[in-house]
Amino acid sequence: MAAAPSSVRQVPLLDDDTVEFGDEDNVKGRFKHPYVTFFHLAFRGAALVVYLLCGLFSNSFIASFIFIVFLHSLDFWTVKNVTGRLMVGLRWWNYIDDNGESHWVFESRKGRVDPGEVRVFWIALVAFPVLWALLFIVALFGFKFRWLV
Repeated sequence: MAAAPSSVRQVPLLDDDTVEFGDEDNVKGRFKHPYVTFFHLAFRGAALVVYLLCGLFSNSFIASFIFIVFLHSLDFWTVKNVTGRLMVGLRWWNYIDDNGESHWVFESRKGRVDPGEVRVFWIALVAFPVLWALLFIVALFGFKFRWLV
């Protein structure tokens, strides 16, 4: 390979857009845990959709109520054991010492979380209860008292 003539000036590459070795998986706009993010939103959304559409498929209040509570239980378990750990690095548990006293332990992992997943986690964690509160008010003023219990 011939060397460049001395009259040709070598310009350094200022906008190097190559991906560093090991950073191939950290593409912007992609979640680190897409399936976890999906299920974090799916159980919450499914409970809301079942509540909104339960009258179309069943007249049984008890069956609808139990199914919605079941979906909320799945959501709670998923947030506590999976999405809380993987998306935002939070975990918590309770233990009882030898004296019979209950102790709560809360831990958080700093620095190794994806900002997009953190945003989705906290927005969903706040937005869905707000939607449920709005639906509570609609049920209250719509005189659907059986759903208010």
